[in-house]
Amino acid sequence: MRRLLVFLGVSLVLLATAATFNWWVDPFAEVWKPGAVAEARADGCLVSQELIGIRYYSFKLDVFAHRPTRTFVVGSSRVLEIASHPGERSFANLGYPGAAPETILKLFRALPAKPRQTVYVGVEAFWLNARYAVPDTDPSTYHLAEYLLSRSAFTTAFKFARQAHYILYDRWRRDEVGPRCVIGRIYPSISWRLDGSRVWSWELDPQHYAKFRPSPFTGNLATWRNGYFADWRSLDERRVHLLEQALAVARARGWRVVGFAPPEPPHMLHVLDTDPRIAPRWHEFLALMPRLFARYGFAWAGLEDARRVPCRSNEFPDAFHSDRACSARLRARLDEAARRLH
Repeated sequence: MRRLLVFLGVSLVLLATAATFNWWVDPFAEVWKPGAVAEARADGCLVSQELIGIRYYSFKLDVFAHRPTRTFVVGSSRVLEIASHPGERSFANLGYPGAAPETILKLFRALPAKPRQTVYVGVEAFWLNARYAVPDTDPSTYHLAEYLLSRSAFTTAFKFARQAHYILYDRWRRDEVGPRCVIGRIYPSISWRLDGSRVWSWELDPQHYAKFRPSPFTGNLATWRNGYFADWRSLDERRVHLLEQALAVARARGWRVVGFAPPEPPHMLHVLDTDPRIAPRWHEFLALMPRLFARYGFAWAGLEDARRVPCRSNEFPDAFHSDRACSARLRARLDEAARRLH
């Protein structure tokens, strides 16, 4: 019996040690690190994507909590360059990769009802493709425990620590990318501003970080834009209903809401408009959204055609996401639409 107790005790100590090591190194970036964001805030720095990882939901709640927010935008990664104006503290970008109607509904319910907010909702057509899988950006305690005790996390953490020894005594460090300081780890190729907007490092330091290039449309929907538009048979009624629920929450709180489709460069808009595998659903989406937002007393700004913003094709570095200049004009159009609301 004594040997069994000793064995169990040693096993528990080893498991706890491994879990602590995995938590500290966090090789797959699944652990929320509020200390890193707090340090960035105290030093006026950016925070590297390496430290945010998949914990977008926690990060965006933290952004909201630390700003006197009165206007915010939600949506996918395509809204992430929409930023606050210089010196503006009342705007927050609460969008993130992997957003969908269900994540927006969850976010709306988590935010305080007051003060009254102005909300810009960037709606992606592919959200209404039932095949689109929403990634987990707010893992449960059970999932986190599994991760911390997993063998793959431990072996990867060990390799990670061998590559960057300083991580054993300092979970992150301050670095410089162009004119900005960044709280990061090894390679801060993507960073976050403290208003929740995102910046690519090549925008700050083009000499050391390579700008990515757009991939041409080859006709293969399984690979184009991560397969988001593949096998799109109909508008997903479940997600339409979830979006309506989010709008109902906003209406009940007296929020002002402007919906929009993130802009598309002309050559990609042509694909959406004309490819017979996509065009019918795309046009159904464009017809539905103004009616749906109007049903709740809100505005639909459209703006899916980049020329209406206006934005040039070269302001979409990967032919999907708008850059800083285009996003600033998009913000101006959204602000204009919000002013027209009652």
